[in-house]
Amino acid sequence: MPTITINNKQVECAPGATVLQAARSLDIEVPTLCYWEGVRPMNSCMLCVVRNTKTGQLIPSCSSLVQDGMTIETDTGDVCTARKDVLELIISEHIGDCEAPCTHTCPASMNIPTMMRQIYDNDFDGAAFTVTNGLVFPGTLGYVCPAPCESPCRRRSYDTTMEIKFLHRNVSEKARKDNPELLECPEDSGRHVAIVGGGMAGMAAAWVLRKRGHAVTIFEAEKLAGGKVRKLSEEELPKHVLDEEIANIAKMGVQFRYETKVNGEFEELKTQFDAVILACNGVGKVGGNVFEAKEHKLNVRAVGNGKTAAVWVDKYLKSIEGPAEPHLFECKIGKMEWDELEALRIKNENKESMFVVPIEGETHRGSLRQEAGRCLHCDCRKRVSCGLRKWASDYGAEKKKYLTTEVRDFRIIGSGNVLFEPGKCIRCGLCVAIAEKHGEDIGLAFVGRGFDLEIRVPFDHSFDEALKKSAEECVAACPTAAIAFRHGEDMEACHTTTWIEL
Repeated sequence: MPTITINNKQVECAPGATVLQAARSLDIEVPTLCYWEGVRPMNSCMLCVVRNTKTGQLIPSCSSLVQDGMTIETDTGDVCTARKDVLELIISEHIGDCEAPCTHTCPASMNIPTMMRQIYDNDFDGAAFTVTNGLVFPGTLGYVCPAPCESPCRRRSYDTTMEIKFLHRNVSEKARKDNPELLECPEDSGRHVAIVGGGMAGMAAAWVLRKRGHAVTIFEAEKLAGGKVRKLSEEELPKHVLDEEIANIAKMGVQFRYETKVNGEFEELKTQFDAVILACNGVGKVGGNVFEAKEHKLNVRAVGNGKTAAVWVDKYLKSIEGPAEPHLFECKIGKMEWDELEALRIKNENKESMFVVPIEGETHRGSLRQEAGRCLHCDCRKRVSCGLRKWASDYGAEKKKYLTTEVRDFRIIGSGNVLFEPGKCIRCGLCVAIAEKHGEDIGLAFVGRGFDLEIRVPFDHSFDEALKKSAEECVAACPTAAIAFRHGEDMEACHTTTWIEL
């Protein structure tokens, strides 16, 4: 059997094995977009290139067969540069938003499109998880938040913006009163964190830390937690809403030490606790095991600050290096014209919600569904698993490195549970091969040449007819969201007690 060396590690390979398979047997990561186990090598993306040191050539590892004595390097400078170039060429033609404009603008990064889908599907348990994991205080913020997320809503350019704040305020009733599963926490980590300040930032940090298994004690100088929102009038914020949300944090096991002032030294806290978060301004210095969660005049920003500080602390307690929020590549469409929005609305808007429905003051779930049904779902249906986004993030690819004559293809094809968006397709060919493997009667095919090459359903058949047997595997294999389930991929994740949206 042939023996090759990859990154100074020797491995014996089966005859007919590829360099990619050999690398993976050594747990060496080689990026791919057009590779799928059980399908012939496509050789279309060229992201998997590695260096053959004996010839000096860059070769596609997914299709190159191992040869005895071969020496391969997978992470040299020229290899990484070539991969970055490949990614930048691909994304220069990629049309789509990685995140919806509303999610981008929310200081707490709540996954708003997922909430919309859940409400429309009558999944109010799921919506309760989404809004609480995103905002921690969805009811309170439903009254006091200025809703910066509503300004960039594309629906606003078409008729009127989505009533996002109204929706999460009403969904929060479910989260506050009859959703004990939402308060479940993982097994105790054995670590204890002190938080100085029981305002929005401090309590948001406490929520995230409990969801990651750490014990939390909040030290608050006042008689009750809540910070400045506690001082609002009953008309501005019904106090029972705030009290119920704070009570839920206490039910999670967070300890509150009221009327306890902490001085600027707080040496005792630093030694008694594994970490300390300063969630009130001007208390002490940050460093070592002391972190900061800044309060902010914008309450939703304070929540976002608290969540980020909690992730920093969690990484510190687990000795994990790296930023709290890793850099993620972002593809953005930007402004859309009215006719483009009209096409998007026709495909994404639920037919029961064709026209603007006045809902102010209405709390009936039917009206909530009507409003949620107006959402254009600007987010990516594979925002978590998109291979293109992952590798573009890892290699620092730039969206506008290669400027092309932009063809804005916003088509969404398909009427069933699986949709096809040609503007997101990188023409890897996996779906064509998978449909062929499953013996589809219609299947998919390449049409055109060069820049005009695209994936189409042959003979004017519908997309639903094309993938009767292979749709699920095509969704799993597609490296972008070009072929994806209508409802996306993160609905199930919203029902897990440890899932936190940052």
